[in-house]
Amino acid sequence: MAVAEAGVSRRAVRTSLRVAPSRGAHLLAASAFAFAQPLFDLLGKNPEFFAVRGSTPGDIVLFALVVTFVPALVLLAVELAVGVFSPSAGRVLHHVFLGFLGAVFGVQALKRLGLSGTGVLITGAVLIGVAVALAAWRLRAARSFLNILAAAPFVFLALFLFDSPVQKLVFESGGAQAAAIQVHATTPVVFLLFDEFPIIDLQDSSGAIDAKRFPNFARLAAGSTWFRNTTTLSASTTVAVPVILTGQKPRKGALPILRDHPNNLFTLLGSRYRMNVTETQTRLCPQRLCKRKNGDTAARLSSLYSDLRTVYLHLLAPPALEDELPVIDESWGNFGSGSTAGTVTTGGGGPPKVNLKTFYLSRVHDFNRFVGSFRKPDGGRPTLFFLHVLLPHAPWLYFPDGKVRAVAKTNAPGRTGERWFNEQLAEQAWQRHLLQVGFTDRLLGKFLRSLHHTGLWDKALVVVTADHGISYRGGDLRRRPTKTNLAELAFTPLFVKVPGQQQGRAVDDRHVVTLDILPTIADVLGIKIPWHTDGSSAFAGGRGSSEVNVAGVKAPYTAELAQRRTSFARQVSILGSGSWGPELAGTGRYRGLVGKPLSSLHVTGSLSASATIDAVGSKLVRAFPKRSQVIPSPLTGPVSGLHPGDAIAVALNGQIAAVSVVYRGPRFSALVPASAFRPGRNSVRAFLVTGNATAPQLRELRVKLSS
Repeated sequence: MAVAEAGVSRRAVRTSLRVAPSRGAHLLAASAFAFAQPLFDLLGKNPEFFAVRGSTPGDIVLFALVVTFVPALVLLAVELAVGVFSPSAGRVLHHVFLGFLGAVFGVQALKRLGLSGTGVLITGAVLIGVAVALAAWRLRAARSFLNILAAAPFVFLALFLFDSPVQKLVFESGGAQAAAIQVHATTPVVFLLFDEFPIIDLQDSSGAIDAKRFPNFARLAAGSTWFRNTTTLSASTTVAVPVILTGQKPRKGALPILRDHPNNLFTLLGSRYRMNVTETQTRLCPQRLCKRKNGDTAARLSSLYSDLRTVYLHLLAPPALEDELPVIDESWGNFGSGSTAGTVTTGGGGPPKVNLKTFYLSRVHDFNRFVGSFRKPDGGRPTLFFLHVLLPHAPWLYFPDGKVRAVAKTNAPGRTGERWFNEQLAEQAWQRHLLQVGFTDRLLGKFLRSLHHTGLWDKALVVVTADHGISYRGGDLRRRPTKTNLAELAFTPLFVKVPGQQQGRAVDDRHVVTLDILPTIADVLGIKIPWHTDGSSAFAGGRGSSEVNVAGVKAPYTAELAQRRTSFARQVSILGSGSWGPELAGTGRYRGLVGKPLSSLHVTGSLSASATIDAVGSKLVRAFPKRSQVIPSPLTGPVSGLHPGDAIAVALNGQIAAVSVVYRGPRFSALVPASAFRPGRNSVRAFLVTGNATAPQLRELRVKLSS
């Protein structure tokens, strides 16, 4: 019996090995179209994904090999192992795997065709998968075709490594050498670079800094020169920051790395200055100067594959489910599941806890470390202190006083890709952004205090600016320039405090372009830049450029000044000025309800509809801690019985706390202010709002708290 069983086993093994090449070819072809080609296509066009995280050529090649071959090899190994015990089961499993890979390919193909319905995409993908499996089972021609397609993964791999922008990272060469220069300057330089920051955020109706909302920016303006009409050349960080640091116009295909930008602020000062540099989305400072910690191979690859998982899920998920994923267009790294920004856990009996190890909160850690590194000038080598911090950049998690939004996910609803699909949700995102600018002002206060405490304020050249702006208009794009959003993307803050400057030169209305920032630094330090720059010192006088140009979208400067005034008027009408008032908790025609007691309003009964508050908000509503640093705002969740576009008001403890709109899902998102919560259990009610804006009617919904 044992001999017979051994014979059967040997025959099964021989059978499995005999069919392995053919089945392996089928799986390799199907896997390449399901996994490798979509990822290579996306990341091949966006090499910043690898450049910013410091991926080595070995990391990139290993990634490419894993994506190309490992899925097929794993499936083949499982299939062959099953085939040893049951050849028929192995054959069935082979076609199940082909059907699965066909469905994965199918859902992506249908998304590219513009289909968006979850049911349609899932049904279509299943049908495509079944068709692939049946064709491979029944048709010799289909199997022969799969054998031919087995060459495809090698083609995809070669195109990715040798014929895409990624090849510059894989086949690194020395690149251009930095221009040699001997610097004799002794002035310390402190350079603080913010991100995603339109200048109109800071202004009041007179065009000055709104000192009530932003007292520390007002202090900075009072002690420096505020170049109020500064514009950027790009709304993409990885393009805009190199422009600032090199003084040169963007070059097509250039990556934000030293190889493509050898002449920059760091190499200009490197022979003379100590470097205290934190870059977050670029890598222009040479390793010999900045001693950057790249992490070991395991840590780099772990981060890489974690983020790749998130990228791939975006390719795969139907649009409605894609909204639930961490966003991948707000930075080039650490957006994966292992570092979801600002997320809150609800386990255990106590209040939710913010994950303080997240990428987003580490921005504050980077800022505090930067400010804590300031030292009194000692007469030795001067220091360049440089920080690019992703603030007030999304996600918008902070209140002006430093309290944190307790949210299960950081995505602000209201946009698909770059486009805001809902005007009111765009306004709510704008409210969150402006409140986070308030927190950015709080951090700036710490920055200024440290400069004064160490004596750097008097002795250093201090530059505070931002790379680009952002726009919040329903139906328009967020950060890709258009004729309607250009002014909001283009105009950014720029403050320059020269050594020994005791009082600000108030406002300089010269049109400064971010190309001018490096020449301005060189001018103040008395350095002649040894390479061609496309900008000139902001202190050179004159009116400056007559054109605004952001990524090729151009307009006359005077026209954009007028558009900026229009944008600011819109901002004041929606977000107010001078204080953090109720206008930052309501959107739409019924925003005036915020702050009103329910007893003063016309409630006309109830509806057979409900609103369910998500788990994080429910837990804090039930038991809100005294002096809580986490605030459940926005309160979010699904609704039933209402339709997208319906106005919804949320009352907390007898007072309207937020007014918003039902959006697709259907869901709601109510931006409740921190002041609306009281310690202990909070009473939550929700209402459908209809009728005239001056005398609206409220009908109550049933509110459910998630367990």
